[in-house]
Amino acid sequence: MVDVTTQLPTMEYAGEIDLDTVTLHDPETGERITNELIDRENTEIDRRYGLIPGGKSLSGDGSHSPVLRLVVSDVTKEKVAKAAADEGMSVSRWLRSVVEEKLAV
Repeated sequence: MVDVTTQLPTMEYAGEIDLDTVTLHDPETGERITNELIDRENTEIDRRYGLIPGGKSLSGDGSHSPVLRLVVSDVTKEKVAKAAADEGMSVSRWLRSVVEEKLAV
């Protein structure tokens, strides 16, 4: 295998890299970058931030989900963002869970 970690002087796009024949390491952790690592990290990003394109309709019938708009103070917005981040959720997903929990009573 070829270790190219010292041979990449710029961040220019170099095309696809075959991680089975080229050895790359994460500069922060030193961990070897593999296809499996990339797949795990992509799954985690999708889970954490809800970045799943064309997600299912929340209405359950395939239609576009209704949207609510909410106006709050800067302080409240910061508190909501922190609460959502603490639970590994997007603000939208966190607010939806809070509203659904309140209405389930």
